[in-house]
Amino acid sequence: MDVLRKTFLELFEQRLDGAVPDDDSVVFGSGSTYGLESMDTLRFVSALLPLYGEKVYDLQVEGISSLRSVHAQLETA
Repeated sequence: MDVLRKTFLELFEQRLDGAVPDDDSVVFGSGSTYGLESMDTLRFVSALLPLYGEKVYDLQVEGISSLRSVHAQLETA
């Protein structure tokens, strides 16, 4: 989870205004309070490639809303 959070913060720190989302905060999708769009989800997932390798290709992007949801998918891949 720490790696996911660090990657997320590095990519989107300018949009977060100092906020640090917890594991269950909706960070992607229509319920996001950070104004991130589908292209931002793809940027985040792409940034995970060097860290998680081919597991990233199995992510169901439409099922990603929180950092925990990404983590759960990576753990089961």
